[in-house]
Amino acid sequence: MHVTENTIVTMRYTIEDVSGNVLDNTYANTPIKFKMDRGDFPQGLEKQILGLGPGQSKTIYVSAEQGYGERKKELVLRLKKSALPSDIEIKIGSKIRRHKTIFESELFTVQGYIGDWVYLDRNHPYAGIDLNYNVHVVDVNTDW
Repeated sequence: MHVTENTIVTMRYTIEDVSGNVLDNTYANTPIKFKMDRGDFPQGLEKQILGLGPGQSKTIYVSAEQGYGERKKELVLRLKKSALPSDIEIKIGSKIRRHKTIFESELFTVQGYIGDWVYLDRNHPYAGIDLNYNVHVVDVNTDW
């Protein structure tokens, strides 16, 4: 069976920026299992794994536009430290979840801080970055 729309794909991958810096590597862990066309991966990647079968590998270039999009300045918030819970460690790169309602929340990354101001970024960590995926398909199926 080959990867088509709505199939269940099990794969391993590494993600590198165009300079060759490894951003993510699933080879040390259990392979990732996902359903095609559900938005778990960027469209630019999913389109390029169509037709691959178990045991096949491919290096795939995904531009920022086809991946996680360009960085958006409006997704960076500037808040006073006092607006955040006092038990949160404000450290560049740390993740902070802000609850909008009891059922909704947003995940931010601490981008930086100056004095009493903290800059929180809601962009995807790979937004604005052209990526190279090294993909290895482990299995393709129609059910979990």
